[in-house]
Amino acid sequence: MPVVSATTGLHETLAVLTSQLHPDAKHKEDLSFLKDILSEKSLAYLMKIHEKLKQYEKLGPEPVLDSASCLVEDLTEDLQNGPLDDDERELLVLLSAPHLKAVLSAHDTVAQKNFDPVLPPLPEELNDDFEEESVKIVRLVKNKEPLGATIRRDEATGAVIVARIMRGGAADRSGLVHVGDELREVNGKVITHRRPDEISQILSQSQGTITLKIVPAVAEEDRLKESRVYLRALFDYTPFEDKATPCQEAGLPFKRGDILQVVSQEDTTWWQAKKVGDSNLRAALIPSTQFQERRLRYRMKMGSFPHPNSIKVPTCKTIYNIQSSSHTLTFRAQCNLIYPRNNRRDYERKLGLISQKLVSLLS
Repeated sequence: MPVVSATTGLHETLAVLTSQLHPDAKHKEDLSFLKDILSEKSLAYLMKIHEKLKQYEKLGPEPVLDSASCLVEDLTEDLQNGPLDDDERELLVLLSAPHLKAVLSAHDTVAQKNFDPVLPPLPEELNDDFEEESVKIVRLVKNKEPLGATIRRDEATGAVIVARIMRGGAADRSGLVHVGDELREVNGKVITHRRPDEISQILSQSQGTITLKIVPAVAEEDRLKESRVYLRALFDYTPFEDKATPCQEAGLPFKRGDILQVVSQEDTTWWQAKKVGDSNLRAALIPSTQFQERRLRYRMKMGSFPHPNSIKVPTCKTIYNIQSSSHTLTFRAQCNLIYPRNNRRDYERKLGLISQKLVSLLS
C-alpha cells in the first residue's frame, strides 16, 4: 500500500484509500457500499473545505476593522459636503459603486462572525400542549439495488409511513430508518401529498446518495434477531402476477421445492424470506401461511380450486392392508390426503438444514 505523507490532504488520503479497495467475495456488498461513500463528489468537496478551514485557522488573520461600511459612509458624506478636485471626485465615484459596497458589507459580516441566520422572536404566549416535532435527516447510499423499504398511507393522519424494512437492504444496513417512521421529503422534494406509487417511483429512480427527511416513530421497536425458520415451498410463486402483494418489486419469486429461510414474521400477511443457496443476501416478501390459506379457501369457495374432500383416495385402513410395514412413509403421505387440515398446499416446515460433511475412509 502506498505511504501517505503527513502533508497529504485528507481528500487525497481518501482517494488513495479508495484505489486500494480490492474485491472480496465475502464482503462484496460492504466494499461496494464503502467505495460508493468514499467516491461521492460531495464528500470530496467537504474534505477540501475542511482543509481550507484548517489552513485559515493556522494563519489566523485578524480584521483591522469590523465596520468598514460605516467608515466609507462617513467618508462619502464628508466628500459630498465640500469642494472636490479631480482625484476626490474619482474617489467618491468609486466609493459609491454598488459592487464595492457589497464587498465591504461581506467583509464586515465575516469580521463580526455574523454567520447564523436571524431567528424571529418567540411569541409571547406559547401553547403548553405544543410538542416539538423531532425531524432527522438521513442520507443513504445505494447502487442499482432497491432501497429495501415499503411505505403506506396512514388513513387517520394522511402521513406517509414506513410499513416494513427488508432485511439486508440499504435501509436495513444503515440502521437509520425504522418501521413506523414518517417520511416527509426525498432529495429535497416534499412527498406529503404524493401517492405511494409516485413516491416508490422517485425512490427507485434515485441513484447514489438519497437524502430523506424523517419524523422518527414514537416508539421504535427493537430489531429482531434473524430467524432460523426454514420452509419448503409447495407451490410456485411469481410476485409480478400477484395483485395482492404490497410491492411487486419487493417480492421473492420461487419454485416448488425451494428452501426458504424466513427472517421476519412481524407482518402476519407478508413474511420476509431469503432463498437458501441464493447469492442475494437481501430478504424479500412472500405470502404468509395464514394469508395463503385464506386465498386457497376463497378459491375453493369460488370453485376455481378443487376441494380436498372431492379427491377420492383409499382410506388409511385399505392402504395399511395392502402395504407392508416397510412402506410406512407412503402410508402416512396417503393419509395426509384424506384430512384437509393436514393437506398442506403452501409450505412445509423444515426443522433445520444439516450441512453434508465429507467422510473419507482410509485403509
